Amino acid sequence: MLEHQKIVLNAVSDDLHLFKKELAKSIKWLDPTEQRELYQWIEIELFQSHKKIVQEVFNSIIIN
Repeated sequence: MLEHQKIVLNAVSDDLHLFKKELAKSIKWLDPTEQRELYQWIEIELFQSHKKIVQEVFNSIIIN
């Protein structure tokens, strides 16, 4: 599942609204270990251009 979500997120990374939506779904579907792995992957691949969205989504999902 994690590898699939990476592919999806990479594919929608140009559309910030869709990226945010898919990221939120990804986090909900993944277990905590996979969530950490996803976050690490995003830090390497997409964090510079998507930092605000990534932090917002991870914070809102983790808190709820």
